[in-house]
Amino acid sequence: MKYVLKQKPQISDDRSLIVELSKELGISQMTARLLCARGIVTVEAARLFLNPDVSQLNDPFLFRDMRDVVSMIKHTIAVKGKICVYGDYDADGTSACAILYQVLKKMQAKVECFLPDRMEHGYGLSIESIEKLKGTELLLTVDCGITNVAEIARARELGMKTIVTDHHECPPVLPKADFIINPKCPEETYPYHDLCGAGVAFKIAQALLGKDALAYIDLAALATIADIVPLQGENRAIVALGLKKINSDPNPGIAALAALACPKRNEIDAQTVSFVLAPRINAAGRISTARIAFELLSDTNESKLEQLAKQLCELNTDRQKRQEKVVNEAIEMVGDAKDGKIILLYRKDWDIGIVGLAASKVSEAFVRPTVLLGGTETDGVFTGSARSIDGVNIYEALKSQAQFYEKFGGHSGAAGLTIKEDNLKQLASRLNSYMNEHYEDDVFRPVKYYDMEVKTGDIGNKLIEEFDRLRPFGHKNEQVEVLVKRASIRDIRPIGEDKHAKFRIEENKRSVNGVVFGMQAADVPSVADVVGVLNVNSFDNKPQMIVNTFSFDETLKQQYDKAKRYIETCASPSDVDKEIYFCERETLLQVYVILKGVSDQKISFLDEGAMVAFLKKYVDGLSASKIAFGTLVLSQIGLLEIQKSDRIHIMIKNGKRDLLESAIYQKFS
Repeated sequence: MKYVLKQKPQISDDRSLIVELSKELGISQMTARLLCARGIVTVEAARLFLNPDVSQLNDPFLFRDMRDVVSMIKHTIAVKGKICVYGDYDADGTSACAILYQVLKKMQAKVECFLPDRMEHGYGLSIESIEKLKGTELLLTVDCGITNVAEIARARELGMKTIVTDHHECPPVLPKADFIINPKCPEETYPYHDLCGAGVAFKIAQALLGKDALAYIDLAALATIADIVPLQGENRAIVALGLKKINSDPNPGIAALAALACPKRNEIDAQTVSFVLAPRINAAGRISTARIAFELLSDTNESKLEQLAKQLCELNTDRQKRQEKVVNEAIEMVGDAKDGKIILLYRKDWDIGIVGLAASKVSEAFVRPTVLLGGTETDGVFTGSARSIDGVNIYEALKSQAQFYEKFGGHSGAAGLTIKEDNLKQLASRLNSYMNEHYEDDVFRPVKYYDMEVKTGDIGNKLIEEFDRLRPFGHKNEQVEVLVKRASIRDIRPIGEDKHAKFRIEENKRSVNGVVFGMQAADVPSVADVVGVLNVNSFDNKPQMIVNTFSFDETLKQQYDKAKRYIETCASPSDVDKEIYFCERETLLQVYVILKGVSDQKISFLDEGAMVAFLKKYVDGLSASKIAFGTLVLSQIGLLEIQKSDRIHIMIKNGKRDLLESAIYQKFS
């Protein structure tokens, strides 16, 4: 596939700053360029960034209301009042709950934790849940509450003291809680605004316990990575310190989950948390109950933790299957939507805990903003999620049709909505019109961003070690992705039962080893622009590139092979598919006659691409996709046999056949 290759935004590329950082820090100018590009432009800022430590954790009492919050909590404990920590069902909410639950238990508090059910309660507080908590002295929210004006008012009517701790954007009207701890509040004095919910909970733990709160920093780190908040400033320090604890003296639940989910990993890094641990913790709230995740993170019984970890792994496997089902069904349903600039699909049986993840996959596959919705317990009402692509603000697009929604919220890259079924078709039509009015076609081409272009001769263990000093990687401090332009791909070999491939990336007579996952060796191009991340192979201690993108013009052979695979596996072709692949009887006859001449004259071809090029010469308007269709149909009805040895040999059989004997012809006609 051909990508539009773009360098990531460079906050600074000042040559004098790059030279100064390189000289003062003893690093290469390539690494200094990376730091400047990410906005780290002074020697002091770079030293802090490259050496995160406990001194970079802010004083929790810089929060405007923190002293009053500590006093209220301590008073409630002293009078033996009941405290309820009210959380959320994702990894951030359950981690935040686990932190404060354990801290309050340590302080001898009478404390319980309430975690809402995604299907029953939805996100945040609900009046129904508040009423069930009657008798609670202090309601303490984590990772939620900042938008719950009516629910907090009801809690106060029931005699509860209320402390709202949250990190989400603040609405114009705030709940009238006794105190609010949210770094994003307009009048908040805290100097860092990007903490996650568990990060805020950790600051309260620090205010209550002082240095002893560091016992819970691994939970704060887990949530900070999982919630995809920027890994800059204080968050970077939390994650760096938390990962050290995970690898030396972890929370017992994290240890149990890691032992089961990634037993062969020598080190748990931010990517392991993001792609291995966090999805398992999130699976509980997505398709079961978040209580499982909370208990894993707050219990200490070894045998119970093993069972909980096993349960989370099983739930994640179930989640993956459900997600794959939704993705496959959605891709099959896309059909004519390929021609539009937004995809909106819905089915009653789609799991609303899964549709957001599935929407991301569909969006990636078609380079289109995607909205997927599933049915709810309320008849005729759908709830779902939207995921966008680079350059399209999905929140603004959806907000333009706000009159259709029962509930709606989000940001530029993602959104959630609840809508009546009667409004869905009109919404889809209006969103397409909005996209046509606001976005040019170029926005919908596949784009790949990279940090810097390198030569293969630049790549070595020392450079990789320097890049690794930028760890932990995550949101706003992504893994370093390098581009090698016009590379020759040599010695391509299958690995892992031909699910993956390894090769050499050669440019200017210098080469580096490469590996790509999820791509068969036959699909690896021989020449391409290559983007990937660098690491040192633990087996031979040599540098290698883990490739995530090959950008290249597909050869005729690749076009033919790709079309052939799609035609054979497509269960229900759309009208667009039929237009791309289907050949009428007259065209099939032309292909047959030309191939008969090839067969009679015993002409052979170097490969399928040469065969396609030959046929395109003699039949106007014939594409590789239509040739793939024609050869498959002729093969199915017994008129064509393509033999492969060192070359492609065509064998044509005489006789009359009915095209309807071909299942492929019937499927596409």
